[in-house]
Amino acid sequence: MNNSMYPGGIEETGPPPSADERVLARLLGELPDAVIVIDAEGCLQWANRTAESLLGRSIPDAVGLSGLDLVHPDDLEFALRSLASVQGKDVGAPIEIRLRTVTGWRLMELVGAPVRWVQDGAIVLSLRDLTQRRRFEIVHDHDDARLRSLVHNSAAVTMLVSPDGCIESVSGAVTRVLGHDPELLEGLPLANLVPEADRSALQGAFERASRGATVAGPVTVSLSLIRHGNIGMLPFELAFVNLIDDPTVGGYVVTGHDITDRQLADLEVRKALSLQKATLDATADGILVVDNDGLMVSFNQRLTEMWRVPESLLTNRDGRAVTEYVRDQLASPEEFMAKVEHYYKGLEGETGDVLVFKDGRVFERVSKPQCADGTIVGRVWSFRDITDRTQLEERLSFQAFHDSLTGLGNRALFQDRLRHAVDRLERSRGRLGVLFLDLDNLKIVNDSLGHSAGDALLQTVADILKGCLRTGDTAARLGGDEFGILLEEISNHHDAIEVAERIMTAVRRPLTVGAEAVRATVSIGLTFGGPGTNSDELLCNADLAMYVAKERGGNRWAEFEDEMHAAIVAVP
Repeated sequence: MNNSMYPGGIEETGPPPSADERVLARLLGELPDAVIVIDAEGCLQWANRTAESLLGRSIPDAVGLSGLDLVHPDDLEFALRSLASVQGKDVGAPIEIRLRTVTGWRLMELVGAPVRWVQDGAIVLSLRDLTQRRRFEIVHDHDDARLRSLVHNSAAVTMLVSPDGCIESVSGAVTRVLGHDPELLEGLPLANLVPEADRSALQGAFERASRGATVAGPVTVSLSLIRHGNIGMLPFELAFVNLIDDPTVGGYVVTGHDITDRQLADLEVRKALSLQKATLDATADGILVVDNDGLMVSFNQRLTEMWRVPESLLTNRDGRAVTEYVRDQLASPEEFMAKVEHYYKGLEGETGDVLVFKDGRVFERVSKPQCADGTIVGRVWSFRDITDRTQLEERLSFQAFHDSLTGLGNRALFQDRLRHAVDRLERSRGRLGVLFLDLDNLKIVNDSLGHSAGDALLQTVADILKGCLRTGDTAARLGGDEFGILLEEISNHHDAIEVAERIMTAVRRPLTVGAEAVRATVSIGLTFGGPGTNSDELLCNADLAMYVAKERGGNRWAEFEDEMHAAIVAVP
């Protein structure tokens, strides 16, 4: 298209336009809604005057501009999928996305239609600014407007499904996640989105929901949903809420979550525990079956070993008596008893939790209803000892934030606590101190006595630091022979100086490393912070002050001063 326009914005080519054509062109150009034409690549080819005002540039300047560059990054994928679906329709369904305009981001409603007579793949779009109206709706109908916005932008796929299993409406997430056009799904059975192998599970979920199983919560089912164009499937968890009797709904509300990440995470955990599981393959779960009256129907030997229940108590099979016996072993017996009473009520559904014992053992408990001819006649309980796994996770968590040689926190832990301490200053209006320490003679010890002696010296210094600090202070090994100390809630800088001198005095004393007596000294940099302080700058300033202390001969402390930046740079 060339850029020679009539007043209405219509391209001037061929014979002169008639009077009616001029009127139509003028009307199109003066429409209150913005109208643009984009090509198959999304580049702007034409726009009316309202669009010119919206974009803040003339059409000759805007032609060739990628319309996708105007779309908010969070809405880009949704816009691409929606525009692609327009090609197969006379008129596309309206969508709401955020566009960059001359006045900033605006919420726009877009309606598109293919115009192949203009150019193959071209689309004409009508844009209506919803920003002010939406703000009005939020002010005057806050709850409804917020709910619509939440449903539209939620990552979960939300559907209204008729009692016979057909999709009546579906949220925009179905486009973002699965690539389907919501308009094309309306009226189709939900089963069309489910592969053949999972349809029996879907039918079972419908049946459970139809019986009113939502008394104990939504009916959930894990299955796969088919992506647009049959290009694959994604694992989903669907939750069904039966609102058929609600006249405002008249169907099932079904929400779906992509559980790909959860399955991958579960797979990684299983891989990590495979060696442990192989080592403990002789370990079985403890199993207990009780009826609705609390009598023990069945149990295995492993249960008695895990719970350490005497045989004499098991002979009468009084489940409640056994429960009273074992409750005293638990760290939270009242919570345990409350859940047991809840489960004895015969509620449907699988439940699970974790039990922590006073002696440190940890059990994973799962409870399922036992049914006969569709009636709950009791519950099946299984107990798995996950003490080793829990302790492993705690050790891994500790190792991630602590130095393996000294047991002190590492740089990551120190920086995290320093950031939080700085944040608290904004509320407390207090002050804190940061000390950066460096051993002056670790290299001499390593060279003369060996690295094992150097490691022993580092451990000794770490113990000295612990003894010189208050309970709430933090000491960390930042790397090599460098240590950091965080002093919170200090009155003035003299408090930090006292700590520095106390540390220097303790380190200067003759230290025994292995069979050798070692004399060590330390250089310390000090800095202080109050409200508005930056944590990274504090650590950097303390580091600079430490280097100044070293330059002055070591075995001393130096307080940070602004001039130190220039002094350090000037050192050859």
